[in-house]
Amino acid sequence: MKKYILPIITILLFGWLVVNKVDYYGLSDQFKATQDSLVAAVDSMQLEIAKDDSAIAILDKKDDSLQYVIDHQKAKVKTIIEYIEVESVKIDEFSEVELISSFNKRYPKDTVTNPLPIAQPVLVSTAKDLVELDGARQIIVLKDSSIATLESRVSNKDSVIAKFISKETNYKGIVDNQQTQIKDWKNQYNTLKIQNTKLKLQAKIGKIGAGLALAGLTFLLIK
Repeated sequence: MKKYILPIITILLFGWLVVNKVDYYGLSDQFKATQDSLVAAVDSMQLEIAKDDSAIAILDKKDDSLQYVIDHQKAKVKTIIEYIEVESVKIDEFSEVELISSFNKRYPKDTVTNPLPIAQPVLVSTAKDLVELDGARQIIVLKDSSIATLESRVSNKDSVIAKFISKETNYKGIVDNQQTQIKDWKNQYNTLKIQNTKLKLQAKIGKIGAGLALAGLTFLLIK
């Protein structure tokens, strides 16, 4: 019986080694580091998107204020045009004294007195032209200001577009990173699945070997 003890002990030792050799590898350090890097990159891009959203909100408010200025300038131009029309109608109704008075107020150093009756239509036409000239000067100033404001709006819109392009780039980066994460997790899952299958097989073999060895030892001891 002694000659069977050594082989049985050997079998038991082998079974014990097989069972205890079974190790769970889990997630590798490299995989964890890669995932942490991808997550950190996504967090960073989301932060940039939040900053772009904040900047766009500020630019939108600026655009609203610029649009308000333009609308206000357009309203002023409309008011000036209406004023020109009203003043032109008034001039048609001026008496000779009122007509001369209007020129005297405009050109106090060049006093107009006792014009000939034939000169009155010329003075009326001239007075209307002067009213339109005054209005045109004001309109030109407003138009120039409107052009400058529109240029500011265009520049502002360009900034908004640039922010949206930046957001789009970050969103694409987030999608790419998440796709990489999903791909890596799938690969890791397949690896762990294979490892799990091997571990189950090794454990089963170890248990069977240990059981057989134990049964044989028991049989020999009883015998």
